[in-house]
Amino acid sequence: MAPPPELKTILCERISDGAVLLSYNTPKRSNAFDPQNYLDLKEGLVWARDEPDVKVVVITGKGKHYCAGQYPSRAMGGAENTIDAEVAAGSALSAVLTSYPKVIMAAVHGASIGWGCTQLSSFDLIYAHQSAFFQTPFASLGIVPEGGSSYNFPKAMGKVRANALLLAGERLSAHEAWVGGLITGVETDTADAFLGMVLEKAKRIGTFSGEALKMAKQLTVDASNDVEVRRQAGERESRDILIRFAAEDTKERMAAFSGGKAKSKI
Repeated sequence: MAPPPELKTILCERISDGAVLLSYNTPKRSNAFDPQNYLDLKEGLVWARDEPDVKVVVITGKGKHYCAGQYPSRAMGGAENTIDAEVAAGSALSAVLTSYPKVIMAAVHGASIGWGCTQLSSFDLIYAHQSAFFQTPFASLGIVPEGGSSYNFPKAMGKVRANALLLAGERLSAHEAWVGGLITGVETDTADAFLGMVLEKAKRIGTFSGEALKMAKQLTVDASNDVEVRRQAGERESRDILIRFAAEDTKERMAAFSGGKAKSKI
């Protein structure tokens, strides 16, 4: 039994013999992602995947919010913070998520914005606290959908509901996300009680047959027959993200956002 990895931006811990918790741990920036976060999440997931007794992974965020999208780390400079580095790190994570054999759960509270929202389409069970809200302000920033959401969201929610997020950038409450088919359920307890409830679900699932869970998940993947389609959607998104980030209007919008002139209200 290998110990959990020590990561820069994510806390990894066992919560039972069969379940682990990965907690985004940059609460001062509302757990917004930079390239290091992508790499850390990939490493945490690979560790859990390769641990034979682990059957379920829970992902949550420390502090007030789950994940407020992407951190404008490119303003910090350095080769590790370029858009190319971000796309490469995101693609490496996507390759792990697309074929992940174990159950991934999310416990979402507060903001689930941009990447914080699109990542959920790769998870198996998504529970939200009543404080949670979901938004993808891509078009307002001059960029395009990511994380496979251009395919996954319309498939899960239907075209017009998905476009409320992807085109209109509307903010959905936890209840609206549940009704729309984006998440599994909504809980109204305190934030601490909510996380405890999700962890208890994970512990219970962690007592199930690991081989049966793996086979059941694979059956649902095979039934949808869309792994290759999802991969292609991710490739198209990566291509267009690079195009849009090179555009002058996008640079202006992102600079204004980074400088606080067009910050989303969290």
